[in-house]
Formats: sequence, C-alpha cells, structure tokens
Amino acid sequence: TQQHPTGGYAPTGSVNGATGPGMSSHSTQYYPMHPTYPPAPHGYAPYYPQQMMMYGAPRSSTSVPEQAQPSSAPSPVPASAPAVIGKRKRKLEPSRSKVTVEKDSDQEGPSGSDVPAKRSTPPATTPTTSDSKKRTKTQRACDSCRSRKIRCDVLTDSEPPLCQHCKQYGFECTFFLPITETRFKKKKMEEEAAEKEKEKEKSTDTRRNTLSPQAESGDLRVFGPTAAVHLLHSQPIISSRMYESYDQRYHHTWEVSKNGDGVISVQNVPGDEKQVSHPKPIDLRLEPEVLQNLLNAYFKEIAPLLPVVSQTEFLANPSPSPILLYSMCLVAAARREVPQSVFDSIRYAVNSVIKAEDVLSTASIANVQALLILSMVGDSHSQFVPNALSALWIRLGTAIRMAQDLGLHRAESVKQSVELRRRLWGACVICDRWTSLTYGHPYMIDVQDCDARLPSSGDPNDLYMDELVRLSVILGRVLKTIYSPSGLMFTTDDMLYSLLSDLESWKKNLPENLQYRGSDTPQDAGLLHLLYCSVCMIFWRVFMRIHYACPAHLKFGLTVETWTSLVQLTSESIDWLDTHERMYDVWLLVPYAATSCALVQYHTWARRQDAEAATKLRKLRDCVRRWEGSISPDHMSARRKTAEIIALLYEATQGPPPLDQAPVLNPTGGVKGKRALIGLEYKKDPSRPGGGFFVAHGEARSGDYEGVPRGTIVTSSDDEAEGSS
Repeated sequence: TQQHPTGGYAPTGSVNGATGPGMSSHSTQYYPMHPTYPPAPHGYAPYYPQQMMMYGAPRSSTSVPEQAQPSSAPSPVPASAPAVIGKRKRKLEPSRSKVTVEKDSDQEGPSGSDVPAKRSTPPATTPTTSDSKKRTKTQRACDSCRSRKIRCDVLTDSEPPLCQHCKQYGFECTFFLPITETRFKKKKMEEEAAEKEKEKEKSTDTRRNTLSPQAESGDLRVFGPTAAVHLLHSQPIISSRMYESYDQRYHHTWEVSKNGDGVISVQNVPGDEKQVSHPKPIDLRLEPEVLQNLLNAYFKEIAPLLPVVSQTEFLANPSPSPILLYSMCLVAAARREVPQSVFDSIRYAVNSVIKAEDVLSTASIANVQALLILSMVGDSHSQFVPNALSALWIRLGTAIRMAQDLGLHRAESVKQSVELRRRLWGACVICDRWTSLTYGHPYMIDVQDCDARLPSSGDPNDLYMDELVRLSVILGRVLKTIYSPSGLMFTTDDMLYSLLSDLESWKKNLPENLQYRGSDTPQDAGLLHLLYCSVCMIFWRVFMRIHYACPAHLKFGLTVETWTSLVQLTSESIDWLDTHERMYDVWLLVPYAATSCALVQYHTWARRQDAEAATKLRKLRDCVRRWEGSISPDHMSARRKTAEIIALLYEATQGPPPLDQAPVLNPTGGVKGKRALIGLEYKKDPSRPGGGFFVAHGEARSGDYEGVPRGTIVTSSDDEAEGSS
C-alpha cells in the first residue's frame, strides 16, 4: 500500500492497480483510473476567482492552448464523450487581463453560475442540469479532484457524497486523503498545542536544546558518559552558563530524565557542513622530500607511541601500500611545525585513496595498519568536527572487523607471522578501549574471544606496549562495570574492590624503566603515567559522595586520602605534559587524558579552595594555548574542541565557585547528582590521612551524607570525625 503525502500533487501516468467504477477499494492508487478511457488532449485550467472559465466550442483540428496552465493535470474522459479540442476562452476585463492568481484546491471561489456567460453551443461535456443551479463552496475536495488540483463541486442531493466531476467520468468519489497544511491551519495549530501540552504533562523527560528550530531535521550523534563533553556537563560545582556558548558553537543538546540520566547529542546542521572533500583550493602536489621527512618523523616520534608498523617491516616492502604510506605521513603532518597546507593535501590524498581502492571493504594487513594509524588523529578524516569524529569511529570499527576477518585475534591458532599479528591485535585492543572511552561508546573487542598473547619479540617497544595493553584491558573493565547503560545498578562492592586492586597492582608492578620519575620521565613512561591518571579519574569520580548519590546497596566510597592521591597524580602528569608539550600534537588520547587531569584540579579548587590546584590548571591551559598559537585558527578543529574544555575550566576559577550548583547530567546510570549544601568547608590537617577533612557549618550540618566514608566530615561543634549515614 502506498503512503500518501499530505499535500496534493499531480497523478502519475501509471494505471496499474486501478479500480473501475463502483469498486469500493482503491488502496493501491491515489484515485482510480479506467484503463480504456483515453486522456484528454489538454488539462483542466486553474481557477481564477474573478472570472469564470468557459470551454469554447469543439474544433475539428488539434491546436495548442495560447497560455500554458501551470496547475493543470491530465484527466481521462469517457470514451463515449467527444473530445473537447481547441482554445479556452476567458472573458476578462482589460485591466485584469494580465493578472493570474493561483489557488489551492481547498480554497474555492464563486461558482460558475455566479458570472453571466454566453453559450452559443452547449459543450459535449455538460452532463447534467445541475450547473444551472447556484453551487455553494465545497468544504473539502474529494481525493480525485485534490490529486488533480481542480475544482470539486459536491452534488447537494447525493448520498453518499458525490462530486460532479466523479459522476461525469464514472470515478469513485472518496474523501480519504488528509487535508493540506493550509486548510484549517488555526484549528490544527490549536489541536497540536493541546496535544503537546498533554504529552508534556505525561512525559518524565525534559530537554535542553541549544539549536534553532530549523536545525531539528538533521541526524543526531550521541556522546556517552565518559566523553569529555559529558564529563563537563556532569561536573559538580560549575555553572552551566560557563559552557553555554560552547554548546551552541558545537550544536550540543541533551535530554535529561527526571532522575538526571541522559546523553549529549550533536546535531548535524546542513548549512554548516559542506559535503565536499576539499571546500577550499589546496595544493595536491606532494614533493618526495616532504614525504620522506614525514616518514622519518613518524618512525622517530609517533611509531613508539603505538607500534603498528616498524621501520624494518616498512623498508622490507619495495612497493608499500599507498594508503599505508599516506596514513603514516598524514599523522606525522599533524605536528605543530608542519604547515596546514601539507596536512590538507595529504588528507585529501588519503580520503581519495580510501574511496578509489575501496579500502573500507578490503581486508588486508596494510589496510588494518593504515586505519589504526589514522585513528590516532581525529582531524585526519575531515576538516569538519562532526564528520571527522564520526569517520574516525566508523573506520576504527572497520579496522577491528578486518583484523578479526584476518584472524589476528587468533594469532596463536593461525601460527603465521605470529609476532606481527600479536602486535597488531594489541594495537586493536588499545585503540578500541581508549577510543570508546573518548566517545563514551561501547567497545567492540571481548578479550575472552581471543587467544592472541602480548608481543614478546624482544623489541624495546614490546615492554611498553605490553603494559599499555594491560592497562587498556583494565580500562575496559572499568567501562563495563561503571559506565554501561545500567551504571552501578548491578555492580557490587566486591566487583569494585577487585577492580581497584587490579588497577593498583598494575601501577605497582610496572618495570623500573616505565615508572614515573618526575617531569623529565621519558616519553613512554610519562605517557603511561598520564593514561593511568585518566583511568583513576574515570574510576573514582562517580564515588564523590558529597556530590553524587550512589545506589543504596553500595558502600564503596571515595576518601579524602584517595582524592588527595589523585590530585597528586594529576599534578605530576600536568608537569610532565608541560615539559613534553609536543605529546599533545598527535594522539587524541593525550588531550582527553589532559582534560581528565583538568577536571580533577578544578574540582579540588572548587571544593577545597586550593590555590595550588588553580595554578596547575593554569599551567595546563598555557601548555594547550601554546599549541593553539602555533597553528592556524582553522586547523585541527576536532582537537580544539577538547582544548576549549580545559580553557573553560580555568576561566571558571576566576570567580567564586557555585557551591550549590548541582550537575546538569548524572555521571552514569544509578548515580544521581545532588546539590552540595553551603557551609561545607575543607580544612588542611597534615596529621590526618589525606592531609585534611571537611567541617560542616550551618545548613551543611543537617545535610544528607549517606555513603560518605567515616572521618570525612565533622560538624563545627565536634572535635572528632563523625561518619554520616
């Protein structure tokens, strides 16, 4: 059965499925058509309200009308009726001879008998004497007349209703099609408003929308609870006014239920995004010397971070894959000292090769390597932020599916190029877990489906990669345990303590050369420390019991000592990143981890009034600002989006913290944000674990601190720490 649009339109020329006169069903056509009736040589003229349309006498020769009628449509005529051929004559006043008025089929004017006319010979198409009577305005046109956009005159003495046109040509006169938007508009708007009011009363959801109504028709993309933008919106003690313009700039919306659960949505605004590969002229010429320098930079600075392809393997192939070559050069071109024109040219080349060689549909080792390398930089996929982030996510998923198709997850069973397969599958696990964290989406790889071991070729990078894979697996457990849609509803204290024990054991058992040793720590050890801080933050943040209410069955909580330790870890990472600021240039995990550190420092400043935390936040902001100042304003848009969050958090420290500001969104399922009571003051005390405690004054004395660990809060009249229940 065809779906009919609400507006009228001209019928098609097909006669399939037509029903003859008298048939009750016409579900397969907008109106029935008789297969034996030939179409009339001309259409029906549009209606002009000031004058009456008159058919001229039939002529023996066929001629073309003087003026085309824009709204006419062909209509079949009975075989027994002679064809009416010739020009239509209109009786017009000279002053109105050039005026044309278009009317909807629902907006009827005066009937034909209202205007006197001369008739020398009655036309053969006059079927009845009802035309001599004055006809009243039809409330709505029948389906047949509506489809043809012609006048519909319902006969007054017909039951069921029958219009003159359908009676004349033997059509079934039905009134099934919906009335157009212009008809009864006021009444329809009132009904819609009443319906919306009812839905609003019944619904438990509220929506925060930063878009204009015209932008509502695009596709929505979603960021989950661990995405940086969601972390910002679920951060306590920060005013939503701080990031209002940020949301408008990136078209963020969020839907929140009454209990605070929700996700961040990104609206695609067609006017903002040019769907072209390169909207501005770029130089497509790539000098061999430029490519050679980029390849050398890749193996020196980038390959050690994510060992997807080694220099030995690449040089052993006399004709490397074009997509692999260009991908390595593109990621190396993301560094701040490389001109934007070079990056744009290589990005265009990469996307052209992906389309020309059907890379996303061809499973090969080289294609897997290329897609994994491209997943390091969001801007390598498109210059537009939503397109770039979406393409990265889709292409990474394709790389993982290719790897599974090639059996990389079963490296021990395939027993062919085992070390290469182990290393590539380890890279798949790393990218899968950390990109899922960055986007807030579920990861793809279940380690229980794999038998591939960690790389063990003896290469110096293997030890670093082994530890990064182990940390990535722990991160995956954190995401499943805390940040699944059900959140903490089905999580137990034993699961959390076991997960915390494994996370601490990973840090304790790191090899000596991968331990953090200050801001001069080498690149691999420093990056592991930064990523470890990010995992700790994402693990602990939902258990800040002063600002979040966890499910009643959980007793697991965040102590002052644990938070102080987390503040120290993130401070160390900020110092290291300030010393190795070029690490910010390439891998998207680094800006995300830096944002995690910024959130910890901001909360410490807001909750504890710690000036040192604001100083660390400023240092991180300055580090990111130096990167921004080294590139052109329209370069690396996706990375700038994350960098802006760090700047927003620092700007928020320039005024008093809104201590009574509840988070806009819940951090995860089952955890509800709550307004912190004014009067909770942090006091430093080196003799206590964590170096201090909270003192409750005023209304904070009677606050609900259920789940807060014992010794965290004392009242202003007590000398000893009291647990809250």
